[in-house]
Amino acid sequence: MPRGCRTLDELWEHVSELNRKSFPGHELQPILGGGKTINPKFMFVFINPTSANISSGKGWKGPRFPFIGTKQVWRVFHNAGILDRRLMDGINSDHNWSLEFTDEILSFLKKKDIYLTNIVKWTGQDATLPDSEKIRLFLPVLKREIEIISPEYVITFGLIPFERLTGQKIKLADYYSEAMKSGRLKHFDLQVDSVKTKVIPCYFPVGRGDPKRATEILKLVNKL
Repeated sequence: MPRGCRTLDELWEHVSELNRKSFPGHELQPILGGGKTINPKFMFVFINPTSANISSGKGWKGPRFPFIGTKQVWRVFHNAGILDRRLMDGINSDHNWSLEFTDEILSFLKKKDIYLTNIVKWTGQDATLPDSEKIRLFLPVLKREIEIISPEYVITFGLIPFERLTGQKIKLADYYSEAMKSGRLKHFDLQVDSVKTKVIPCYFPVGRGDPKRATEILKLVNKL
């Protein structure tokens, strides 16, 4: 059980065991979290990884964290002022990240006070949303991850992580309109065992989400 996991390494072992038991024979590796792991200012929580993340392959020898080898989300980060031009140029120039470049991105996230993760730590072939069983299976892992890392803010991308963490329902369009009018981001208090943090909802930055509105919200996040 995640409650017995005192460190991220122990939690990742638990994730590996969950994948082995629940999805025997599944070839893609689970994507874990990465970035600053001790009291980061921001934990970015996405929904579920896909095979587009090159670290999901069994032959990958480096760290596994969201969006390795992809471009779209990093472009949103860059447009929001979070990711610098030099790294964005590196991402644009090469789809197959080297281990050295991956470590460079990881170092940048640490310096930027950011930690990236997903609510579901099972990798699918495409961006199909996870079913309720997968969310139920992995939600305790995310909550334990929040306890271990203790971020100041949790930025949830898409309604699935927001609703499952807070137990509240909102309309992102209304939240976005209020934020753009006021220039401020309303947060939702979240208590996970002994850890208290603040949740800020955001549009998913690619696919069925809204990259433009996600960028505008992230610009305000970057000013916090």
